[in-house]
Amino acid sequence: MLNRVNHQVLKFKKSGIRKFAEAAAKMEGVVSLTIGEPEFDTEVVIKDAAKKALDDNYTHYPSGQGMIELRKAISDFEGKRNAMHYTSDEIIVTNGSTEGLASTFLALLNEGDEVIIPAPMYVTYLPMIEYCKAKMIPLDTTKSGFQIDENDLNALVNEHTKLIVITSPNNPTGVVYSKESLDAVKRVALKNNIFILSDDVYHQLVYTDDFTKLSDDPSIRHLLIVTQSYSKPYAMTGWRIGYLMADQPIAAHINGIHSYLVTGITSFIQIAAIEALNQDTSEIKRIYFDRLVRCKKILDEANIPYVNPEGAFYLFINIGEFKINSEEFCLKALNDYKVALVPGVYFSELTDHYIRISYAVKEYDLFEGLNRLVKMVKDLRQC
Repeated sequence: MLNRVNHQVLKFKKSGIRKFAEAAAKMEGVVSLTIGEPEFDTEVVIKDAAKKALDDNYTHYPSGQGMIELRKAISDFEGKRNAMHYTSDEIIVTNGSTEGLASTFLALLNEGDEVIIPAPMYVTYLPMIEYCKAKMIPLDTTKSGFQIDENDLNALVNEHTKLIVITSPNNPTGVVYSKESLDAVKRVALKNNIFILSDDVYHQLVYTDDFTKLSDDPSIRHLLIVTQSYSKPYAMTGWRIGYLMADQPIAAHINGIHSYLVTGITSFIQIAAIEALNQDTSEIKRIYFDRLVRCKKILDEANIPYVNPEGAFYLFINIGEFKINSEEFCLKALNDYKVALVPGVYFSELTDHYIRISYAVKEYDLFEGLNRLVKMVKDLRQC
């Protein structure tokens, strides 16, 4: 009967990150550094807001686009914090940023369209693009310090190019795109009338003062779509709520498919999301930055090379010296050293000589796992 299901679905493969995480969970004594999920629990005041909303009977159908109270709160928050000036009509409350991404792809992409994404990249983009019968075109950033080279980007553009997807800070590298990189994207997009999708889920976890955003330039507003999530900064991964912002005509079209996909986001969760916007996330960022400094010290002392991150909570570690692919390396780490890592090939074939670790895990697991990785590297160097 499989020949009767949607052929695009048959192409889907299980996330390699999930595969390694699940394998680690089944093995005794394994320390997992795989999933990018904050170890922290959601703040009590946010949970209390959800409980009160339940008591106040916020249990009925919500507005498909999102409660007006929440959309106004998002509009105020983004205007004050990020100088993103979107009205409530230009904001859609989504089932996490992932559904916002899916709704955008479904609303914009026709069969044969092409989507340029800097590689390495988040693993979820490709299946969603392929489902639309569009084509993902990777932009190799490994030769340009994981930044975007304008000539390389221009070389990929043709009459089929519909969209450029940007994630800064990047997953898996933690790299923050420079002003030069983003200016290149803007020039190419404006010249060729290409949409830009900015996946901003790590925007509140940036460790540099020099942080340029695409939304800083109003000249690209008509082309820009921004997706955002509560998961990372507010430790709300299980709540499944995010939002999308776009110029009103584009937002209206995206909302059309969004409303059919999910009808609306759980009412009492939306009330809690209003409270979340009032929380100060600076302490969480400080904790992650402190962990990053300690992790880099351990890797530097062991002479293990890595991409220097300026945001998010990942380290992308170079294992090229060992002449084995990233899956083989991670399988050996899992079976022989009881530490679960993510192969770099899952983010791009261009980065099969890298592995990714998450430092959002519990501190004991993080540093125990790093010590096991260092032990493995020392052993391999003695072979």
